[in-house]
Amino acid sequence: MATQEVNQGRRRLLTATTAVVGAVGAVGLAVPFIRSWQPSARAQVAGAPVEVDVSRLAVASASR
Repeated sequence: MATQEVNQGRRRLLTATTAVVGAVGAVGLAVPFIRSWQPSARAQVAGAPVEVDVSRLAVASASR
């Protein structure tokens, strides 16, 4: 191999292909992992924390 020239175009193609396949694999692993952080519908019905808009509540004054 020392006497042969390195095909730079093929090297770039293989490097780019490897990077794309790696990125697709990383996304394929990350999506289910991140979705596992979300509570299931069953957990939400069973009493998972609920978000409530408290911006319309009035502040009660303390009368002492």
